[in-house]
Amino acid sequence: MFRRLTPSDHDRVVAYLSKRPALHTFLTGDIERYGYDAPFQEVYGHLSGGRVTAVLLRFYGSYIFSTESPEGVEDVVRMLQVNTAWTMVQGDSVSMSLLQDVGGFQPRQVREFAFAERPPHAPRPYVNTEGVYQATVDHVPQLWQLRKSIAEFANSNTTELSLRQSFESGDTLCVYVPGERGEMAASASVVAENTWTAMVVGVCTRPLYRGLGYATRCVAKLCDLFDERGKTLCLYYDNPNAGGIYRRLGFAVTSGWTQFFR
Repeated sequence: MFRRLTPSDHDRVVAYLSKRPALHTFLTGDIERYGYDAPFQEVYGHLSGGRVTAVLLRFYGSYIFSTESPEGVEDVVRMLQVNTAWTMVQGDSVSMSLLQDVGGFQPRQVREFAFAERPPHAPRPYVNTEGVYQATVDHVPQLWQLRKSIAEFANSNTTELSLRQSFESGDTLCVYVPGERGEMAASASVVAENTWTAMVVGVCTRPLYRGLGYATRCVAKLCDLFDERGKTLCLYYDNPNAGGIYRRLGFAVTSGWTQFFR
């Protein structure tokens, strides 16, 4: 049975999400922070034998999907086809492939990424993180200008307003290296922090400052912070050069991550 989930389903949802905590970072983070009744978030699930076996979460104009079997996939595809107010659905590559292979879903565009995890205190070489600072909501305009200067962020759904809201709600933790003229030279952020994990996003360096190790220092600073919290950091990437940085800092590829665009 595929239906909208409510707070009364929470224990069953947690039982499902806890099986793969890293791959479920976005799902767990959004549910822990915003619950089941927020106007911008809806949580759906497939139930079989009293257990949740798949979760589809709408967060504003995008979806996150996870399943452990083909059951309920056709129901998910029907929902995606009926609701035209979304731009992207994403999830682990196995779950997403079922939307195509079982549900017959045909996205307009597909992006594939490597998905990597770093458990707390994973071995890594020393990185000097002096001069890496934590951003506040007052830094949002600078961060927005930095991201606008990066070609890879051109298709992002993030706006300056949504970035500010993410800071104000406490969902974003951002660190940065300042540039010579007071601008942000590089930054890295964490979102969707939850009981077990958090997701590294927005790793970027202004073109003028590339090759100086600033992005490495930012991610290393996040590693230090989440080592202290005892939580696994996760991220996904499709840039081989970035992959080299992440492996050096203790991240290991464990799966694939896929985004479909309508």
